Amino acid sequence: MPARPGGSLSTQAPLAVVTFDYWNTLCYEPDMDQRRELIADAWLTILTDAGVEADRAHLVDAYTAARGEYWTAWHENRQYTGEDAARHCLASLEGDGSLAHLTDALLDAFYGCAETAEVVPVDGVGDALEAVRDAGLRVGIICDVGLMASRYLRWHLQRHDLLRFFDHWSFSDEVGVYKPDRRIFDHALAGLGGVPPTAAAHVGDRRRTDVQGAIDMGMRAVRVTAVYDDDDPAQGPAGDSVISTYDELLPALGL
Repeated sequence: MPARPGGSLSTQAPLAVVTFDYWNTLCYEPDMDQRRELIADAWLTILTDAGVEADRAHLVDAYTAARGEYWTAWHENRQYTGEDAARHCLASLEGDGSLAHLTDALLDAFYGCAETAEVVPVDGVGDALEAVRDAGLRVGIICDVGLMASRYLRWHLQRHDLLRFFDHWSFSDEVGVYKPDRRIFDHALAGLGGVPPTAAAHVGDRRRTDVQGAIDMGMRAVRVTAVYDDDDPAQGPAGDSVISTYDELLPALGL
């Protein structure tokens, strides 16, 4: 592992904890536009069945605009949740407020699409998590949830029999901040037994949030490129180690 500003990894405490990002690290969506299409279809059905004239293209555009709002807020570390996105889409339809009687159904459909969306584990992640646990380490999640609420992220982990590997999780919609804010890392380390950052490593795909956030904390940073390769140095440091498959994780952690 290469040295980094502030000291060598060889001077750190023995590893006790490993935390993982969620998106493109534990799980990913093969089709990044699937939820937009699912929500547009669901809303179009609800509106049409209620006798409300609706334009599917408008619904797609509303979701796209909400997703753009999220990306802006994420970079500013300003919370923008799935509920915010849903209400943004609803506001684009309401006009004179005549859809008030459909609000609950539309919001439920927006959230419920998270269950029907295809979310799959990254290749080899289950074996890697089991190996980390077998090495005697505690395991956590530090995740910027995007527009899918954390309850659904946990549900997908449970569905793939992965939730059992985790001792604690820190999701942005529950903690209230995004990475690289140290408060979400502090939340994770406290929940994992109060270990010092020097005894912890974080695994994620993003330079700006995962790698920079971990390094700023004094944690070891492992960047995984199996699904997304964040190869722009302008976004932040590369990481103490960069792995392309989970077969490389234990050596990268020194285990």
